Amino acid sequence: MSTTVILEDIELNNNFHSRSNNGKHDDVTTQIQNPQIDLQSFEESDAIAELNNNVNNNDDISFEDTLDDPKSYPDGGFKAYLTLFGCFLGLIVNLGLINSIGAVQSYVSNNILQNYTQSTISWIFSIYLSLAYAGGIFSGPIFDRYGTLYLLISSGGFIFIGLMGAAQSNKIYQFILSFIALGLGNGIGMAPLVSVISHFFFNKRGVCTGIATSGGSVGGLMFPLMLRKLYVSVGYVWALRILGFTCLGCMISSVLLVKERFRRINKKSTIEVEINTLDKLKSEVLEFIKIKDIKFVFVILGGFFAEFSLVLIVTYFANYAIAQGLSESESLLLLTIWNAVGIAGRWLPGLASDYFGRFNVNVVMLIMYTLSILVLLLPFGHNHKILYAFAVLGGISSGCILTLLPACLSQITRTDQLGKRYGLLNFYLSLANLFGIPIAAAILDTNYNNLIIFIGCLSIAGLVFWTAARVSIVGVKLNVKV
Repeated sequence: MSTTVILEDIELNNNFHSRSNNGKHDDVTTQIQNPQIDLQSFEESDAIAELNNNVNNNDDISFEDTLDDPKSYPDGGFKAYLTLFGCFLGLIVNLGLINSIGAVQSYVSNNILQNYTQSTISWIFSIYLSLAYAGGIFSGPIFDRYGTLYLLISSGGFIFIGLMGAAQSNKIYQFILSFIALGLGNGIGMAPLVSVISHFFFNKRGVCTGIATSGGSVGGLMFPLMLRKLYVSVGYVWALRILGFTCLGCMISSVLLVKERFRRINKKSTIEVEINTLDKLKSEVLEFIKIKDIKFVFVILGGFFAEFSLVLIVTYFANYAIAQGLSESESLLLLTIWNAVGIAGRWLPGLASDYFGRFNVNVVMLIMYTLSILVLLLPFGHNHKILYAFAVLGGISSGCILTLLPACLSQITRTDQLGKRYGLLNFYLSLANLFGIPIAAAILDTNYNNLIIFIGCLSIAGLVFWTAARVSIVGVKLNVKV
C-alpha cells in the first residue's frame, strides 16, 4: 500500500515552510510580500509566528483558509496605506472616466455627431462601458496569480491611446475604435485596483474600499470641470489630449505605488498540466455558466440592476438637464455636483458598513437612491432647483453601488479568489452596458419620463436582489450585522 503526499510550499518574506497535506489541495506556491514586516523583524511578529505555527501543525488548515483570518492582515501600516493611495489615484482614472463620460457624450452628440440619432451614438459609449466592466473577467484571475504590475501598465497605455484617438475622431467608426481602446484600459485596471485593497485590510475593508473608490468621484468631479473650461479655451481636441496626459500621470503613480501582498503560482509538471487541462477547462466553463453559490447569484443580480440604473443616470443626466432647459455648461455643473457629493457617498457608507454591516448599509442606501429617482426626479424633474437637489441626493445615495459591491463580495468570497469573482461579476455587469444603453437611447427618443421610469424600475430590482442576498446569509433577522 502506498500513500501519496503532496507538499505545499509557502513563501513568507523569503522564509520557506512546508507541511504535508493528504491530497486535499493542489501543489501550490503562495508568495507573500508582507507590507509591514521586513525580513529582519519578521520572526518578531507574534501574530505571524502564531499563524505559521497553526498552518504547520494542523493538517486540516490550509494556507488559503488563513487568508480570511483577521490576524493575518496588517489593517494598516506604511505599505498598506501607500497601496491604498495608489489605488485611489488609479481609480480617479478608471472610475472617474466612467462617472464623467456624460461630459464627453453630450459634447460629441451636440457638436461633432449632431447629424446622427441618439440610438446610433449610444453604441459608442455602450461598447466602451461594456468593455470597461467585461475586462475584469480576464484581469481578475491574472491579478490573483501574477499581481498588479503588468495589468496597471497595460491599463494606463490603453487609456492614453484611447483618449488620444478620441481627440482626433470625427466619424462614428473612429470614435468606436478609440473608445474600444479606452474600454480595454478601464477593464484591465479596475479589478486589480479594487481587489488589492482586500490583501491588506480586513476589519477596515469597507472604509478603505470607500476611500479608494472615492477616487472615481474625484475624477468624476475633476474631469467635467476641466473639460467644461477646456472646451471653451482650447477646443475639443486639446481638451481630450490634456485629459489623456492627466490620466497617464495618475496611472504611472498608481503603477509605482500599488503592490499586491500575496499571489498564487501553480507549479505543476508538464504531464500533469496536459492531463488536467481538459478537466480544468470544463470546470471553468461550468463555473462561468452555472454558479452554485446562491449568495453570489443574488449579489450578481443586485449589482447588475443597480449598476445598470447608475450607468444610465450618469450617461444621460446631462442630456436630460439640457432637455429641461439648462445650458450645456449648467448640465456639466450638475455632473460635477453629483460626483462631488459622491465622495462623501462613497466614504461614509464604507465607514458605516464596518460598524453596522456591509449588506445592511447597502440596502439602506439603495432605498434612498430609489426614492430619489421615483419621488424626486420623475414627478419634479422639469424644475431646475429639483435637478440640483437630485444631483445632491442621488450622488450621495448612489455612491454605495460601486463602493459596497466589492466589500460585500469580499464578505462571501475567499481572498485569494476575489479577483476572479470580481472579474466574473463585472463581466455580467458589462452585458447591461452593452445592450442597455442602446435600449435606453431608444426609450429616450420617445420620452424622457419613460427613461426615468425605466431607471427607477432597474433600481427597484437592484434593491430587491440585494435584500435577497442579505436574507440568504442571515434570514429575515434585522438586528444582525452582515
